[in-house]
Amino acid sequence: MKVVIYGFGQIGRLLAKACVERGFEIVGAVDINPELVGKRLSDFGIDSDAVVKGKLEFEGDLAFLTTGSYLDTVFPQIEDCIKTGFNVISTCETLAYPEHRYPELADKIDELAKEHNVTVLGSGINPGFLLDTLPTVLSAVCVDVKSVKAIRSIDALKRRTQFQKKVGIGLSVEEFEKANLSGHVGYAESALLISEALGVNPKEVLEGQEPVVKDGIVQGIKGFGEVKGDKHIRIEFHAYANAEEFEMIEIEGDNGVVWKSSGVKGDLGTVAVLVNLAKAVVEHRAGLIKMTDLIPFRW
Repeated sequence: MKVVIYGFGQIGRLLAKACVERGFEIVGAVDINPELVGKRLSDFGIDSDAVVKGKLEFEGDLAFLTTGSYLDTVFPQIEDCIKTGFNVISTCETLAYPEHRYPELADKIDELAKEHNVTVLGSGINPGFLLDTLPTVLSAVCVDVKSVKAIRSIDALKRRTQFQKKVGIGLSVEEFEKANLSGHVGYAESALLISEALGVNPKEVLEGQEPVVKDGIVQGIKGFGEVKGDKHIRIEFHAYANAEEFEMIEIEGDNGVVWKSSGVKGDLGTVAVLVNLAKAVVEHRAGLIKMTDLIPFRW
């Protein structure tokens, strides 16, 4: 499989290493940072002579796109990949369930992908797996599901500096409110993926996040996504200083499940999910798809 890494930041470099380990051929990387353009992946300790370029000038099977969280911003890059003939797997959180926020762009991507006979998917560790795909798979032991609740909790101090800034660590409450930080993106998307897989007709979709504060200083965030309907779906994401690290899924139904982990490494998990989806996406029918199209257990 010939792949390109579109966005050569920290996640992109981890992806490149994982691709080499899996035996994928990296034909190149794309990044707009002038300090990276012209360098080879081997300059970053990656066993590949592929070059980083400022635009997509490669041919191959699949593009791993790791550049942004919001589809309206990332769309031109997705369009570029599609028209160049690449299937796409992107970490863009709002691409995980694009019709929620960007219905017109979702239709446009689907049309373009079908026209060029490629497949486009938004996925990662969250949204994409821990708080949506995994709960859906665990619900497979039930005939009747009444509710699903999933929580991911991480110690933000153990995450990269960029993530800590995103959740406002060290700011005053006033600074946090003025900064309008993105925090985590994808609460509603995860809840909607579960609801779609379980055949829920959403009557109401809610999401929100707020700072965790200690002695007047922001420690991070807590947020949620919720779908109300004939089944109740709620996901929560906690990311603050010294938080206990775990994932927990509670499924209420005729064969209820409670599952808990000791915490998954986010960056490595994101990379692993993308690499492990590569074959399925390249071989899938053309068009825009979601993780619900790949999960065999659905209502």
